Amino acid sequence: MIHIGIVVQRYGNEVIGGAEALARNVGERLLRQGFRVTVFTTCARDYLTWRNEYAPGESILKGVTIRRFPVSRERDIGDFNRFSDEFFAAPPPTDGRRGLVGPDVPVTSDREAVPPGGRDEARWIREQGPLCPDLVQALVDAEKEIDLFFFFTYLYYPTVEGIRAVRKPAVLFPTAHDEPPIRLAAMGEVFRRPRAMFFLTRAEMDLVGRLFAPPGAMRLVRTGLDVRPEVDEGPFRRRYLLVAPYLLYAGRIEKGKGLEAVFDHYRALKNEAYVDLVLIGKKLMDLPAIQGLKYLGFVSEDVKLAAFKGAVLSLQPSMLESLSITTLESFSVRTPVLANRRCPALLEHVEMSGGGLAYDNEGEFLAGFRQLYGRPALRRAMGEKGLAYVQRYYSWDAVMKEIQAGISEVLEIRI
Repeated sequence: MIHIGIVVQRYGNEVIGGAEALARNVGERLLRQGFRVTVFTTCARDYLTWRNEYAPGESILKGVTIRRFPVSRERDIGDFNRFSDEFFAAPPPTDGRRGLVGPDVPVTSDREAVPPGGRDEARWIREQGPLCPDLVQALVDAEKEIDLFFFFTYLYYPTVEGIRAVRKPAVLFPTAHDEPPIRLAAMGEVFRRPRAMFFLTRAEMDLVGRLFAPPGAMRLVRTGLDVRPEVDEGPFRRRYLLVAPYLLYAGRIEKGKGLEAVFDHYRALKNEAYVDLVLIGKKLMDLPAIQGLKYLGFVSEDVKLAAFKGAVLSLQPSMLESLSITTLESFSVRTPVLANRRCPALLEHVEMSGGGLAYDNEGEFLAGFRQLYGRPALRRAMGEKGLAYVQRYYSWDAVMKEIQAGISEVLEIRI
């Protein structure tokens, strides 16, 4: 029996996050397909603080063995953001080295010398966290029984240090987008060491190929979605007293998601249409006082799908997405998407599917809204195209078939 070790910064039913949900879904499905699966993760549940909330040690969730290790220190997100802003404003190393993190310089060390005119990359990775040296050591100790490691998300300490620590074959699910950390010199090893990388979109795969020309195999596996197109939005509307047509944003409500521009666009839109703007998800920023803007809080998966189903269209304003599950969820209930053109992954979804439109400024935002708001037949046609796209490329059967083929290729065996 092939034993897969899954490495991810957080894991659990209560954990909210795209990469973490992907790790959990892949692990549970690999188990059902006859693989042995062990998850190596931290005791953290919240990505802002990395506070230890789960008990350390071994546990079982839906048949999957989980080994949790305590995070060495919590993170103050305000302090980290200030440090990160200063860090990325400084010039990168100028002495020709690949960076401060490499085979001979572990990130756990506090004695790295910063090159002249450079930046302390090792410190940034420690501060980013979750700092958990015990997890990395556990990967080394478990190598004798693990056949293949799956690392989820390039960005965090367990992946950066874990990939450099293990000698067994490794597969990386980068969940990457074009952001400053991906250009750290330290990331060269993260992207070049894995035997293979599995990508969620063609845009993500193209980005990594351009930046790193990785020697390992590159495979587009995408991610799976449980499609339930026949959803009734009536109870959702009645529960939240939604009478007017509405636009929907679902996801983390925080700076960096493009919402500030959406609020400005919505103010302009209200001059020509009676339509609400509904937000659901975890709120991490203050919201402006705009008539018609309604924040409904964090909701269940069933309520979220009903919210998508009832919307005129859903909004995807972020420039920094490696996949965007919420775009696929909107498609899955036949609701068109108005997406930020500057995000390659979102643009790929709307162009390949025909299930949405893209915008780059207020004029295009308003034009896209007008095109869909006043033409219900077009909305229905786009909705059908979005659903067909999800069914073709994002069913779990199709995704797991690609992942199994990738495992066979890496281990050079026939499954």
